[in-house]
Amino acid sequence: MTKLQVRECNMDFRQAIRNFVGKDKRGIEIGPSYSPILPKSAGHRVYSIDHADQASLREKYRNDPNVDISKIEVVDAVDDGQEFFFLDEKRVGFDFVASSHVFEHLPNPIAFLQRCERALKENGRVFIIVPDRRFCFDVLRPVSTTGQMIQSYLQNRRTHSAAALFDHNAYNGRKNGNFIWADREAGTLSLTGNPVAGYAAAVTADSDSYSDCHGWVFTPSSLRLILEDLRGLGLIGLGEAAFHDTVGPEFMIELSRGAASHALDRTELAVKAVAEAQEIPIGSSAIVSGYKGYERAPAAPQNGVRLLDPSWVAALPPELGIKAGDTQLFADPRIEWLIGQVGAAWRGIDVLELGPLEASHTVMMTKAGAGSVLAIEANRLAYLKCLVVKETLGLDKARFLLGDFVSFLQSDARRWPLIVGSGVLYHMVRPLELLRAVAARTDRVFLWTHVYDEASFGEGDSRRASFQRTETVEFEGTQFHMHVRPYGDVENNPKFCGGPIEGPRYMERKELLEALRLLGFDDIRIDSDNPDHPSGPALSIYAQRRAPA
Repeated sequence: MTKLQVRECNMDFRQAIRNFVGKDKRGIEIGPSYSPILPKSAGHRVYSIDHADQASLREKYRNDPNVDISKIEVVDAVDDGQEFFFLDEKRVGFDFVASSHVFEHLPNPIAFLQRCERALKENGRVFIIVPDRRFCFDVLRPVSTTGQMIQSYLQNRRTHSAAALFDHNAYNGRKNGNFIWADREAGTLSLTGNPVAGYAAAVTADSDSYSDCHGWVFTPSSLRLILEDLRGLGLIGLGEAAFHDTVGPEFMIELSRGAASHALDRTELAVKAVAEAQEIPIGSSAIVSGYKGYERAPAAPQNGVRLLDPSWVAALPPELGIKAGDTQLFADPRIEWLIGQVGAAWRGIDVLELGPLEASHTVMMTKAGAGSVLAIEANRLAYLKCLVVKETLGLDKARFLLGDFVSFLQSDARRWPLIVGSGVLYHMVRPLELLRAVAARTDRVFLWTHVYDEASFGEGDSRRASFQRTETVEFEGTQFHMHVRPYGDVENNPKFCGGPIEGPRYMERKELLEALRLLGFDDIRIDSDNPDHPSGPALSIYAQRRAPA
């Protein structure tokens, strides 16, 4: 038996096919539709076979805004089950057959592979790109087996079975509402298919008319095992010439006659197939299945960022060339304003940061000359993102701790020249408790927060409706009003970065300023005052004691 070989590169599968084919080799592309791998217009010597002719395909996609129908080229043959070699006028055999996201739609994959083999030269190559069930709407379906494929072959199926149609429609799934997602993306799964739809598809299918579905479901090792068993049974003469592991939502296998004598280790394939079937992160708390296994792409900062997709909120500095989130937080005017308020005292200042999220403000503060930043983050995912940013940008003056910052403030006796809490106060269930803990450890504090401000709410303002109820609490001998604002559905939001307890309390704007005065902050400055923020009025506050306590 041959040990499994994997080409470990973060490759572009379609470009790899184009590199192999060049402009000299002759071949066939199956199902190019509106996105050919090998466009004839680029000079490729390719015959296209599709389920309909060019005019029908252009009509089919005419009203689809995501499809450029001009890319639909002339179809040389509509697939009716006939031999592919009939397209070979020279009768010398083709150099290749290529298909992308076609194999899983075929009612009889074995017959397809046999037709490919008969159309190829002795050393011809078959390229098969297929979706990995872990990263598409097949995620909640079990993988297909060799036995099921043999059954379709023995029945000489031209259409999908009732079982395949039922499963496709009944067990269709989503991740964060998406049909397809990136490699090892975090998020919440939902079963959007249902048995009624599945049964309707099964009983109404016309045995003489093709109804499209994913008739087959694969992970990389499960398909490799199927192909190896078909070769071992003599049903196909093609063997695995190369395997390219999953990139994004898909993987690629290359088959050729010349590789047929190399038997793969079936036990190893079967064990890997079972392990792959279990790689499904369920719920936002699971974060990513990417923690297991190994990164196959060349070492690069983007890999660390991608490990925590799609939870990133902030866009990393553009000069890094690394894709993360979309919100510009690494040049945040709120922090620039803070640094200006501190003035000359900023140089060498030690900062305690509460809730750094993705370390964007941490980066700004250290670059501006802070002597050190100790940042405390309770959200485990956010903490990991901070570590990725720290390593990516080489933050030698920043340190991150995982844990609750209120209890840290209450138990750690150090005093801090400055405490920064951007976007944390309105996530607290007891915001006054946080303010008291901060006031005990510093004479300077910066807050950016949402507030409840009746004066900012117009008539019929939908933001007011977001609040569930109002509670009254006593603090420093004064009555304060806390406005409860539930988070709502956060399980389906991978970017959720709120607090650990549902139903945080918004403080009233004027009462927040009064609480700071009661705690001894007699110099209070305001900036970024935005009464129209969609999540509620918001403002930046820099508060300090003129006479240190």
